Amino acid sequence: MTREQAAALEAVLDERIGLRPHELDPEVRAGLDDLGLLDPARRPEAEEALAAAVGARRFTWGADELTHGELLAAFARHCAEELDDVEVEESTPTLLVARWRRETSRVELRAGTAGLARLASPTPTLLVTDLGEAVEALVEEFLTDAELRARLLVFDPDRLEKIGAVRSSLFVYLEWFLRDTYGVKVLPAPAFTRGLIDRGIIHLGMG
Repeated sequence: MTREQAAALEAVLDERIGLRPHELDPEVRAGLDDLGLLDPARRPEAEEALAAAVGARRFTWGADELTHGELLAAFARHCAEELDDVEVEESTPTLLVARWRRETSRVELRAGTAGLARLASPTPTLLVTDLGEAVEALVEEFLTDAELRARLLVFDPDRLEKIGAVRSSLFVYLEWFLRDTYGVKVLPAPAFTRGLIDRGIIHLGMG
């Protein structure tokens, strides 16, 4: 399954997005049809194939070569075994739901960014995905919608960049975990920071 096919299949299978197969790019749809992944009768197989494709995405941090799935699993174990004030409520190969005190947050592996705004909810959500060529469009969407950037955070492990301004203790723990375990630091996407400054949403102090 190609990355384009995975992103399209995700948009169809995720009821929050609810894309219909006939709305897909014809070439991408034909490829998914050939794989039999758009057949409603084979939905469990399609969901399993999508989860495998998303979790297998690779990136490199120095000498460490990881997959998105390995990263999520490692952080889920860290939460369950090493953080006394964090309770893991749900953990699957593509999803982590955890609670810090009364604050519940979600970390999801995603194949793409289609219908991103529909994933925003009162629960702080971090999406782990490849930004690819979608950076400019996502930055503009997040700059325009204050509610979206306050509820949704998009993180690209390969770029070590994030888009969004969500307040979540779980996400702070994730960044500390990445720093302490892999020696990496996550920074806002430069275009996102520039946009916040240009629009007067944030201000850089002097002196």
